[in-house]
Amino acid sequence: MAQSGDKPLYSFPPPVSRSEQMAKAAADLAEHRKMRRQMYTNMATGAGIMAISMLVPFAVVRILLLLIGLANIVVGLLLYRFYSLSRGTGLYTRIYEDRLEHCQYKGLTGEKLYFVIYFDEVTASRQDSRGTLILDLEPQRSSMVHEFKVTGKSPVKISRRVCLHFPEAAPKLKLVKDYHEKIKYPKKNYRELTDEDDYYSEEDMAWDKLHKHGL
Repeated sequence: MAQSGDKPLYSFPPPVSRSEQMAKAAADLAEHRKMRRQMYTNMATGAGIMAISMLVPFAVVRILLLLIGLANIVVGLLLYRFYSLSRGTGLYTRIYEDRLEHCQYKGLTGEKLYFVIYFDEVTASRQDSRGTLILDLEPQRSSMVHEFKVTGKSPVKISRRVCLHFPEAAPKLKLVKDYHEKIKYPKKNYRELTDEDDYYSEEDMAWDKLHKHGL
């Protein structure tokens, strides 16, 4: 998607050395085995509870145990799926002078969405209660590609409202903090303390040694 000779101002994940890649791969493998064992434990526990429920003569208790066992199995599968997607490779966020390039998963399907969003087409941005970054667009050059598991990549029409999800908070924080003007994100103005604001006289220190400012 990047133009020839076009270098991003910011890229996530950052480039790493071969030794760092090998160390990360080893750590990911160990974590993957741990999560897989956890999934099997949940499934075995759930199956055991469901088997015990068959021995219970009371229908209400039997149904309750069946539901608990099924819940254990479902939770184990969902946790493993969430983990697999969060550790997936190929996701990225790249910020250029004139545009944002971003790749994310589409729900829990494992399919991917690729975005190219030009900053001059962004009219507003915000976050919802779940931390999703929402961009309002007037798309002309901006585009979206859907990568299906069977048929591969296919361009699709980009909507006037795009929801961006990030596997880690770092690229989103970079966008809203350092590139808020480009994405029309409302910058929060905090009053910055100076040395004069935090000045304490000798008289102050005599009665407020813990710097509680009288509170």
